[in-house]
Amino acid sequence: MKNLTWSNDDYQRFLMELKSLSDQKYRERAVKIVPTDYNILGIAMSELKKIGKEISRGNPDAFLKVVGTENYEVVIIQAYVLSNMKLPLSEFQTYCDDYLAKSNSWATCDMVIHFKQVQRFMPDFLVKIKEYLKSDNPWLQRSGLVFLLKFYNTAEYRAEIVELARKIESDNYYVQMGQAWLYAVVFPHDQDRIYQVIKDDTQSKVAKLTVRKIKSLRHTTEAEKEMLTSLL
Repeated sequence: MKNLTWSNDDYQRFLMELKSLSDQKYRERAVKIVPTDYNILGIAMSELKKIGKEISRGNPDAFLKVVGTENYEVVIIQAYVLSNMKLPLSEFQTYCDDYLAKSNSWATCDMVIHFKQVQRFMPDFLVKIKEYLKSDNPWLQRSGLVFLLKFYNTAEYRAEIVELARKIESDNYYVQMGQAWLYAVVFPHDQDRIYQVIKDDTQSKVAKLTVRKIKSLRHTTEAEKEMLTSLL
């Protein structure tokens, strides 16, 4: 695939090859855990990652210009291709916007954890993340939260990302889980801050999800679990 020019014929052959890799048992498992409107072929993530890496070694820009939404797997591959590209901020943001416009499940949102380019322009990309967090689109909000918890959980940004998460008011379960996930990754570094987040809104779904998420982590001590339980 690294030698393809990504003509329309190339892309159609690529889609046929993807279909040939479909595994029914894997598809049945994926359908149960990934609620998406896209057709799911059933291909292991390790295989999709390998395909994305191979494409990125060739002509990734051309691929990203033709890739569509024919199935869930091509959307995931698009994310893997993008994750391997060295781009200036403006181009990265354009490709990122294009990818997230196709995102319609927690699985596609969470692929942004692979977009390590963010580390090259942290302050500037934070502006873009704030746009996502303010969107009415829950998948953009979820993606924004995942960007924050993956790349901005540092001493410099930790207080800010918690406040950004607290400002989100959403009834969407996957956004709420994104908030809980962010609080959980911050917890080992700043317990008092997260305890306060929970205390300030003990009856909210996010607070309950946060407590459940933190308690499920293997590094959480019994004393911490008891403290968390006592807050609700």
